[in-house]
Amino acid sequence: MAEALFKGVGQVGGISEDAPKLIAFYRDVLGFPVLFEANGMTFLEAGATRLMISAGEAAGEASKDVALYFEPHDWTLAEARLEASGVAFPHEAIVVQRAEGREHLLRGFRDPEGRPIYLLGWRAL
Repeated sequence: MAEALFKGVGQVGGISEDAPKLIAFYRDVLGFPVLFEANGMTFLEAGATRLMISAGEAAGEASKDVALYFEPHDWTLAEARLEASGVAFPHEAIVVQRAEGREHLLRGFRDPEGRPIYLLGWRAL
């Protein structure tokens, strides 16, 4: 098997119809700190991956075709803080896998422009 060419995903970018509102959501609700701003783009730290948001007048549906998956440090705390911030979860978490003393869960919601976001990770039983 050949050695992997890439370390992983370095950055995910999105175009926004209302960039300040979307940046505030990812910064204030999801807690990703702003790294820097340049040329009309804002870069946020999302673990080892940067999240780039830029303004675009006709972002439309094409900008919503990416789903983002975030692994919480503490599943229960993440859900509680998101709900307290006004995030609406349309469904309960789905159990993807069970192992001794824990379960691997998936729970979806949407950002203010309708992009799908998922919590994905392990929670202790």
